[in-house]
Amino acid sequence: MLTERQRTYLRLVLQLKNSKEIAALTGTSHRAVDKQLLKANALLGVATRFEAAQVFAAWERGVEPLHPVNAPPSSTPASRFSPPWPTAEAAVNMLSWRQVAAWTAIIAIVTPLGLTAAGMAYVTLLFLLRFLEL
Repeated sequence: MLTERQRTYLRLVLQLKNSKEIAALTGTSHRAVDKQLLKANALLGVATRFEAAQVFAAWERGVEPLHPVNAPPSSTPASRFSPPWPTAEAAVNMLSWRQVAAWTAIIAIVTPLGLTAAGMAYVTLLFLLRFLEL
């Protein structure tokens, strides 16, 4: 499941290298390293890059993961519609194309409605202030 680049990065994480050191060794940016390691975390179902490196190292040594019956239950997300900003569960925006389309539609509808309501409130306040002056 992992790309060769992600495997290389995980091997370097296991050597206790940080993102900047990995970037210097591989000739990429530290942001690209972070993004690939976050994707690897998601693919392997772990929370940290070090856990991902340990799982990958165990896989390379031939250690089989637990059978799903023996694995602890995964936490179910509160909503399938995750917010487009970073949260404690997802430090980086990893939305699917459907979620991006849904958020785009929501923003495209809500923004004009909000601006219209704000404009109407402003005009109403102007009329009220002029009415009170008379």
